[in-house]
Amino acid sequence: MNSVAPSLTSLWSLREDCGYRPVPGGPGAGVVSTPWEEIRLDPGTPAVARALERMTYGPVSLDNVLPGFTEGGGTAGDRAPYDALDAALGRLQHVVVRTLALAEGVHHLTVVPIARRARFRPGRPAADAVHRLSRFVTLRASAGGWVAESPLTAHRVVLHTPQAGWLVSCYARPTTVREAARLLGMPVAEAALTVGYLEAAGVLLPGKPLADGAGAPSFAEDEDEALAHWSPRELLVHQRSRPGSHDEPVGPAGRPGTGAGRPGPAGAAITLPVPPRGGADEGEPALSEVLAARRSERPDDGKPLSLDQLGELLHRSAAERPAGGRPYPSLGSRYPLELYLTVTGSGGLERGVYHYDPYGHLLFPLDPAPELVDDLLAEAAANAGLSQEPPVLITMTARFHRVAGSYAGTAYSALLKEVGALQQTLYLVATAMGLGPCALAFGDTETAAHAFGLDWRTEPGVGEFVVSASPGPAVEAVRR
Repeated sequence: MNSVAPSLTSLWSLREDCGYRPVPGGPGAGVVSTPWEEIRLDPGTPAVARALERMTYGPVSLDNVLPGFTEGGGTAGDRAPYDALDAALGRLQHVVVRTLALAEGVHHLTVVPIARRARFRPGRPAADAVHRLSRFVTLRASAGGWVAESPLTAHRVVLHTPQAGWLVSCYARPTTVREAARLLGMPVAEAALTVGYLEAAGVLLPGKPLADGAGAPSFAEDEDEALAHWSPRELLVHQRSRPGSHDEPVGPAGRPGTGAGRPGPAGAAITLPVPPRGGADEGEPALSEVLAARRSERPDDGKPLSLDQLGELLHRSAAERPAGGRPYPSLGSRYPLELYLTVTGSGGLERGVYHYDPYGHLLFPLDPAPELVDDLLAEAAANAGLSQEPPVLITMTARFHRVAGSYAGTAYSALLKEVGALQQTLYLVATAMGLGPCALAFGDTETAAHAFGLDWRTEPGVGEFVVSASPGPAVEAVRR
């Protein structure tokens, strides 16, 4: 790391999913095909056509097409080809890939546009300019090297060389170009060129010096109220699960999903009672009344549900219907959610954990260690604000492969929406029955996986819900 870095060369290319073809109409006329549209370039100069054709094959120095182009070459009387190429590249900023390469041709870093709004105008910051890594940037491995990306930017940066990765690591805290160059043993001018690329790509943030010149610099990202409540993980999941601001696949993928099996039951299946088909004319509350009364109930004197009550709650909320599907919606009718019930005992079931079969309307007893049952119920009580264990804890897990294999990019987002749909269904049914329902904000991933005998990577916990047989004041109003 103490050796002097070789010179860096600026290279240009088109995204791999783009193409160029000349068309009749004059020198330089052609069409660039992109993932979003086709862009027709009006007749200009042959240099434009030569440059774009070469850029379809991979990174190329445009100085080989027009000498001195990178440094703004061309004389006052011979600016036409330079201006034409500059204008064409300006129209194509959202599909032009920029690469810095070492003298021997080894790629140092590459900036790839990933959205139509991408604009890339790198500069060369001063030696004493201060930058810092954006707190929303994540690093992941790829075949080409480290990839730096952020939900706030329209580019991804591939760090091909160790030196590029080391340079990014220098900016985990605010530092100057000069200091980063000193730490890496590279010329300040080359550090500035690399930092300029990283800043233009949104990976590094420029610092704003204080008015009096004293104290640490500030960064616009830290003062942006719109970002104050986003965590890096949540913003990335949100942004990547909707199309338009990135180039990752989103939507149906058509790949079959596979998943590991789960442990078998520890005892004979328990057949749950099937409730009679009801309706408003049979004394049940109307949907509008149930909606008006729905709320979270946390009775500290909650009583266990009888087997009839439990059977009715599960049948009307989650059982497979004769014609297919369930009472709540699911993306592509994949129904990845599984239900595990942890009960305190009495009410027709022994204390323990049970897996619900929505097809046969059955409960299969599992055999977890007693302390795991205790831990699940104690944590649910704490999360619900209860002083004692809730009578029934319903844990929702997700067989992730059921949706991930078919819906690229949206699978996890869809899971969370499905959890909400199922929780609302449980709320409404429980309210109509005069029970005390309450959804929980979270549960313990590892405790649940151990108790249910699951690999959380295959079937993670995604939602929790507690219910008791003690009605609260809200449900009394709709009971008839």
